[in-house]
Amino acid sequence: MENLIANIGLNLIQGLVLLIFSPLIMGIINKVKARLQKRMGASIFQEYFDLFKWWRKPTIITPYTTSIFILAPVVYFMTSLYAATMVPGFLTGQFSAGDAFIFVYILALGRFFMTLSSMDAATSFGGMGGSREIYVSVLVEPAIMLAILINSLRYHSTTLSGMIIDYDGAYFTISAVLTCIAFFLVMLAENSRLPVDNPDTHLELTMIHEGMTLEYSGKLLTLIHLGSYLKIIVFLTLFGALYFPINIPLWLKILLGAVIIGIVETLNNKMRLFKVRVYLGAAIVFLLLAIVAE
Repeated sequence: MENLIANIGLNLIQGLVLLIFSPLIMGIINKVKARLQKRMGASIFQEYFDLFKWWRKPTIITPYTTSIFILAPVVYFMTSLYAATMVPGFLTGQFSAGDAFIFVYILALGRFFMTLSSMDAATSFGGMGGSREIYVSVLVEPAIMLAILINSLRYHSTTLSGMIIDYDGAYFTISAVLTCIAFFLVMLAENSRLPVDNPDTHLELTMIHEGMTLEYSGKLLTLIHLGSYLKIIVFLTLFGALYFPINIPLWLKILLGAVIIGIVETLNNKMRLFKVRVYLGAAIVFLLLAIVAE
């Protein structure tokens, strides 16, 4: 019983640590993009100031929405925070709630509520963003499941803590490299990053995730953005602990992953929506080849 309480406590502390540093990771990504574009760019701490600014603004709610509109940002943030307590690597004592399938569908729950809220507002942009989000998620979730299957076959476990790269064995293999590349591609799509989505645009023909947030303001908008930042650092942690086959400290892998995201987003434009299935199809092919190689 004492071990269980200690494990839960460590997981909660880990979730808070990732929550605190998640805006910093987003600031690093934006800084890398700015420097590659030969701009000075904002400080890496700019996201903290933005969150504080949004938090202080009034929350405007139209009388034509239901309670789902208010509930969705809270669920989205809480599911991201719960996922942060499940990822392995920083602290020991991951308990049974760290099952990989629970992890995937906890995040899917947050996405489900956000798409409901986009339709609840009954705006054209919100409905468009929600429908596009579902379209991308239908392609993303099978790829994530295949990535989990590969680690499950390799380490004979479905818990995230049991899938950590074993550096005492053969870890830099063809299967590991293919899985690493595929998971990185899927990670960009899952977090609404380029080339699948552009988080910096509000053009109606290109936005996906941003289209679902246009009706939000104040504290609710802060929760959405903070949940998105947290989701990125969660996936970078998962990427470093489970799929990045280089034996370096995990925090360095997270920083390196953030830099790579900035480089990839600078070198690529947003692809057209119908090409997203080709992009994620390529990731699935890499994962199938990794299963064969495994």
